[in-house]
Amino acid sequence: MKIPKTFASLGFRNYRFLWFSTALANSGQYAFTVAASWLIFSLSNSTALVGAAVFATMIPGVLFGPIIGVLVDRFDRRRLLSIALFFNACNTGCLALLGSMGAVAPGGVIASAFFLGISFNLQMTCTNAIMPDLIPKTALFNATALQGSVQHGAGFLGSALASPLLVLVGPFAVFSLCFLLYAAAGMQSLRIQTNQTPHAQSGTLRISSLFRPVIEGIVYMRKTPILALLMVMVGLHCLLTMAYTSLLPQFIRDDLTADSGIYGTLMMFIGLGAIVGNLSTASISTPRGQGILYIVMAIASGLSLVALGLTHTPLFAFIVGLTVGGSQAVFMAINLSFVLQRASDEYRGRVASVNFITASGAMAVGNFLYGSLSQTIPPKINMFITGGSFVVAVIVLLLISPTLRSFYQKSVLAKKKQVSSAV
Repeated sequence: MKIPKTFASLGFRNYRFLWFSTALANSGQYAFTVAASWLIFSLSNSTALVGAAVFATMIPGVLFGPIIGVLVDRFDRRRLLSIALFFNACNTGCLALLGSMGAVAPGGVIASAFFLGISFNLQMTCTNAIMPDLIPKTALFNATALQGSVQHGAGFLGSALASPLLVLVGPFAVFSLCFLLYAAAGMQSLRIQTNQTPHAQSGTLRISSLFRPVIEGIVYMRKTPILALLMVMVGLHCLLTMAYTSLLPQFIRDDLTADSGIYGTLMMFIGLGAIVGNLSTASISTPRGQGILYIVMAIASGLSLVALGLTHTPLFAFIVGLTVGGSQAVFMAINLSFVLQRASDEYRGRVASVNFITASGAMAVGNFLYGSLSQTIPPKINMFITGGSFVVAVIVLLLISPTLRSFYQKSVLAKKKQVSSAV
C-alpha cells in the first residue's frame, strides 16, 4: 500500500520506531509539565515557583548541552537515547511513589524537573542527530515535520491523558502515567538500528577529552554563518513566543476565571494545533516553499500569542491555542530541518545540541523572568508585549539580513534556467 506523501518518512522502519518513541516520551514530558505546574501553584500559590520549575527543566540544556553534544557525536546515539528515556521513567516513577506517601514539596518537584531536564536534553539531542541516519536526505524536511508533530504536538496526547487524571485523581496519578509513557518510549528506542559510526578515539571518557570537541564545534558553526542566523531566530522565537508556560496557571485563574481542567484542556488544544500544523505542511518539498512558510509561521507565532493574551473566555482561548501551537511547532520544525540539512555528520550532534541549548535556554530564562514579574506585569500584558516584540524582530531581520531573505527568494540558478528556457 502506497504511503501518503505527508507520511512518507514513516515508510522507513527505523524512523517509525524513533517517531513512536518520541510521541510517547514527549507526551510524558507534557503530562509532567501539566501536573508539576499545577501542583506547585496549588501548594504555594506562587507563579514564580512555577517559573522556577520550568526553568529547572530547561536550564540543564545550557549547563550540560555542550558536553551532551560531544557525547552524541562520540558514542552510539541509539544507546544514549535509550538510557535517557529509561532514566526519565525512573525519575517520574520515584516522584509518583513519594507523592503517594505525601512526601513531596515544591522543592522536590523542582529537583525532579531539573533531573528530567538533563535526560530530556540528551533525549532530544540524540533524536535530532539520529534522524539523518535513518532516512534519505531528500526526506529530511518531511521527517522533521513529522517529528515536530509529536515533539510539540505531544502536548495534545499528554494533556488529554493528564487532564482527567489531574482533576479526578490528582497530580501523582499523572506522574505514574509519565512513568508508563517513558518506559514504553524506551522499549521503542531499543528496536532502532542505525548505521552511525561514532567519531570516538576510544571508549574511555575523560573530561579533558570533552572540551576540545566543544571548541571545534563552535569554530565549525562560526565558519557557517547560516547556522548562526538560524540559532538567532530560534533563540528569539523561544524567548519571546514560547516562554509562556509559567504564566498559564495565573492567566487561567485570573483572566479566564477557570480551574485545572481548563488549564489541561488549553494545553491539549495547543498540542492539537501543533499536530495539525506540522501534518498539513509536511509534504512541502521545494526549498522556496519551505522558506516562505518559515517566515509566515515566525510572524504568525508572535501574533497568535498576542491574540491569546486578549482572550477572556475558555472557548476563545482554545481556538487561539490551536494557532499558537500550530505556528510555533511548524516554525520550530522548519528551523530544525534547515539546521540538520546544513550540518555535516561529524558535527551534527554538537550542532543539534547548540540548537537545543539555544531553544531551551531561551525558554528557561523567559519562563523564570516572566513568572517572577507576573505580579508586576500581568500574564496577558506579557503575552502582548513579547509576541509583538518577536514580530518586530523578524521584520527587522528581514530588512538587514540578505541570508534570511534568501530562504524565500528564487535562487540565481533558478532565475538563469528560467531565462535560458525563455530564450
